[in-house]
Amino acid sequence: MRYPSHLFISLMFAIALGAPTQAQELPDVAYLDGTFVLSAAPGDDEPPMGKLLVSAPLQLISQDGDWFQVSMQGWTQAGAERIIYAAPGIRVLHAVLSKSAVETLVFSEKTEDPDTFLIWTKTELQGWVNAPDLKPGLQDIWARAEPLFAKRCTACHQRRIPHHYTANQWTSHLKVMGPRTGLPKDDQFLIRAYLQYHAKDANRLGSAIVR
Repeated sequence: MRYPSHLFISLMFAIALGAPTQAQELPDVAYLDGTFVLSAAPGDDEPPMGKLLVSAPLQLISQDGDWFQVSMQGWTQAGAERIIYAAPGIRVLHAVLSKSAVETLVFSEKTEDPDTFLIWTKTELQGWVNAPDLKPGLQDIWARAEPLFAKRCTACHQRRIPHHYTANQWTSHLKVMGPRTGLPKDDQFLIRAYLQYHAKDANRLGSAIVR
């Protein structure tokens, strides 16, 4: 029997709370299948804290209906803390925040990128998203991204091979090629994430990568 996605997540939360059920255990990480607004509280009418992008890995903290309180860890560049990336020096975008949301971030360890000498800081973000269709893994997300890439990114040229380029090179390529696909922004972000997570330096994403 297949459960609707929101019931599946609810059952997994029941396990975390110790309730008896036959459902699978709550995964360590859940992933967004699109771009979602981040709020300070469920149903919050205040201006949003920002946006979380497709493939962003989230720790699930609590649930209120279709709203999930989430925590996300990533990396920010010194002086540009409104943007959270998957790893130091790799422009795999996971969140874009408002100025006020930066005040809620928790910063910890720092590291220097040996290639650029820029300082990156490990950063934790918390908030609420109305996202009932969270994914327990990236496989379903990539299954939607791959045919879009194959169909829309070969109209003007031969199909590119993801691991022939770095994640940052794909960022540059998609800035030019993305608008030519005629796809909505969310689908362009989806293709970009797919290509970056399959780039030749994707191993540098460390624990952020789940193929």
